[in-house]
Amino acid sequence: MKPTITNIRVLQEPHAHCELFLNGEPFVVIHAELIVKFGLRVGLAIETQVIEKLIAADEVMRAKNHAINLIREEEGTSRVRSKRDIAQLLEQEGFDTEAVETAIAELIRSRHIRDRKFAENWVRRRQKSNPRGKTVLKRELVDKGVDKETAEKVVAEVETEDEMALAVQLARKRAKHYQRLPLPTAKRRLYGFLARRGFNSETIRQVLEQVFENEKVKTD
Repeated sequence: MKPTITNIRVLQEPHAHCELFLNGEPFVVIHAELIVKFGLRVGLAIETQVIEKLIAADEVMRAKNHAINLIREEEGTSRVRSKRDIAQLLEQEGFDTEAVETAIAELIRSRHIRDRKFAENWVRRRQKSNPRGKTVLKRELVDKGVDKETAEKVVAEVETEDEMALAVQLARKRAKHYQRLPLPTAKRRLYGFLARRGFNSETIRQVLEQVFENEKVKTD
């Protein structure tokens, strides 16, 4: 005998949810939208597969709503979360992997999650607080879950002149540590320092010319 819906009770808390009764017994609390989506009504006999789909859909909706609440809490702040950030937070809340993946996909389509905006904010903050070259910026974005294409597009928008200015700023500050070193050693170490921070060889070459032309570095 198929389970039959015997009551659908609207709840005050949580808002917009209903309690579904099967065969006279409380079964599950689900979002009211799912009542309409699945065409649920009192007296309806439902298959086991429908019950499973209903529960899965409710899990996805709960994950989406939790994510949206997290995003809204940070509206007006400088922080923007990536899809990986949101996925990790949802997993920490106990949502299953399939529900998290589905919820994330739907949130991307609805533009609640915008990895490009996240990437732009990340690059902007990075360049202000702890400058890095384009190579490192792109790698950091990919490591944070931003897709490679988006990371490349955002990093490509960093002006070459701005990157050069940042590299010179970093190099001048670092060069002070090398004042007691022979010039070739100082140049080699500064080259390695800038390379590790993602600046390309041509940028580094130009920076070294500027720094060691205008900064007196003690040689033996």
